[in-house]
Amino acid sequence: MRYLGMQCPELRDADGFVDTCDLLELRDGRYQFVGRRDGMINVGGLKVHPEEVEAVINLHPKVQMSLVRAKRNPITGSIVVADVVLNAAPRFSLDSVPKLQHEIMQLCREGLSSHKVPALINVVSNLAVAESGKLVRSHA
Repeated sequence: MRYLGMQCPELRDADGFVDTCDLLELRDGRYQFVGRRDGMINVGGLKVHPEEVEAVINLHPKVQMSLVRAKRNPITGSIVVADVVLNAAPRFSLDSVPKLQHEIMQLCREGLSSHKVPALINVVSNLAVAESGKLVRSHA
C-alpha cells in the first residue's frame, strides 16, 4: 500500500505496521494519546506537545477551542503561542480580552510546566477546521 504518486514511500513497514506519528503514553494501565511526533515544539531543548497545552486552555469555561503552535525565537529556537476562539455567548468587549488572556495564562501556569506555558495568547474569531472536524495544523 502506498500514497498516490510514483515517488511515495511504502506505508507499511516489514511487520505490516503503519507509522502514524502519534505518540502514546501508558498511564494507569491505559494508553493515552499525548501528541504527534511531527508537531512537537522545541523550546530551548525541551519538548512541548501542542495538544497537551490545548487541553489545559480548553478547560477555561469561556474558551470554545484553541490551537497551539510554535513561533521562532532567536534565543530558545521557538516559543509557544496559542490562538484561542471564545464561546459565542455572551459576547465579550475588547476591554475584557486582556483579563481573559490573563486568566488563561494563569490556568496554564497552574497546570503545565513553565516551558509549556504560552508566551502569547491571541484571541481570534475562528480557526481552520478540516472536513474531518480536526484542526488544520500548518506542520501536518
